[in-house]
Amino acid sequence: MSKVEEIFSAGIDIGTSTTTVVISKLKIKNVASGFVVPKIEIIDKAVIYRSDVYFTPLLDETTIDFKGIEEIVKKEYERAKVSPDEIKTGAVIITGDTARKENAQNVLEAISKMAGSFVVATAGPHLEAYIAGLGSGAATYSNEKHVSVSNADVGGGTSNIAVFDDGKLKATLCADIGGRLIRFEPWTYKVQSFIRGGEVTANYLGIKLEKGKNLLKTEIFAIAEALSKALISIILGNPNELAQKLAIGDLSQCIVPKCIMFSGGVGRLIYEEEPDTEEGSITRFGDLGPALAEEIKNAVKDTSMKLVKPAETIYATVIGAGIHTTELSGSTIYVSDPEVLPFRDLPAIYLTASDDLDKISTEIVSKAEKFSVQDSKILPAIVIPKAFGNSFAKIKELTQAIENAARRVAPKSPIVVICEDDIGKAVGNLLRNNLSKPRPVISIDQLTMKEGDYIDIGKPLYDGGVVPVVIKTLVFSNS
Repeated sequence: MSKVEEIFSAGIDIGTSTTTVVISKLKIKNVASGFVVPKIEIIDKAVIYRSDVYFTPLLDETTIDFKGIEEIVKKEYERAKVSPDEIKTGAVIITGDTARKENAQNVLEAISKMAGSFVVATAGPHLEAYIAGLGSGAATYSNEKHVSVSNADVGGGTSNIAVFDDGKLKATLCADIGGRLIRFEPWTYKVQSFIRGGEVTANYLGIKLEKGKNLLKTEIFAIAEALSKALISIILGNPNELAQKLAIGDLSQCIVPKCIMFSGGVGRLIYEEEPDTEEGSITRFGDLGPALAEEIKNAVKDTSMKLVKPAETIYATVIGAGIHTTELSGSTIYVSDPEVLPFRDLPAIYLTASDDLDKISTEIVSKAEKFSVQDSKILPAIVIPKAFGNSFAKIKELTQAIENAARRVAPKSPIVVICEDDIGKAVGNLLRNNLSKPRPVISIDQLTMKEGDYIDIGKPLYDGGVVPVVIKTLVFSNS
């Protein structure tokens, strides 16, 4: 009987308002019979630990408190009784407005190094939308009910929207709409601070925002109502004027869903049975969250969409990051130097079928140049489509063409090859033997990638039989 291997995966979400940690356990097994090529799959995924929900620590309005984040992660690992060495995959992501802080990238790199062997170290807003849609249960609901579902993950600084139809992702949309666009002294209407989305919305309504100034309760609800209508207009595929001002990227790709779910911190408030009516309660968290949640509920009532409660709200993104980001490569892989892994954010180029070796080399060089910056030459992952075939002679010629191109583009960098067919080990061995000078070679198979996708590759698992990977399509569309 094939052995079952268990590995730990972690999701760490450092958001505009809150920071959370989730630890999951993934079970890996060879599901093929004993006389065929191994087929190693993740057969079970389960969340085994959820952290407390922390307010994201900041040193000031432009700087994340790295020490504060580090203390949270260390404390939660201890509570979960896991060590960083046991974490083999997962994601640490900085979401919402926090991703725009001056030291965000440095914090990501430092946390990913101290917290385990992470595959994903960061995610843009479109990938965040997809991850949250997986973590909330929207994709599963869409698949099981055969219906179109929009999941809007409404956090402190942004709303990340993913639309699924029959479980398949159809669109992602993002905007600067969230509960912490304006911060107040809790239980008062006194403004402590505000960020771009709050200022844009207030200006749009003719409301003057100033630190230390008290807003009227009617003004707070006017801002919340305007934000909610902007959000719903985006989901309905007809963004209004304010929505266009708050947009992050293109808003034109949406399909109107039959059902809608909300996750995130504000999302959780939407499903509270009754709003708190105590005087000052709309700012009890020191932000717009309660008022925004109330106005979103009102705005949904004016549409034909069915409001559905998700499986997860505030934990949706972090559970999506910890459980749903990782898949496994094929089982006939080749990794010459495991110590060079993990790789993060490696762009991919897709080869077109050709029997002309010179054309193949020229294509690799030409496409690789698009990812090179001044003196920094990047050799992207090279995707070999099934159209190339799998005969020994053709693979040998192909690896020679790749080696010729790699020597011209980046003579010292590792060569990463992604094979759609199950020829990873053969390609890797032949490529390594063709090298004029030694360099790391990583060849993995049974993956499908498009030109312009990015791939993260983790350290080998299951006695080196597979590697965990995350394929990141940075912009999703209807096509």
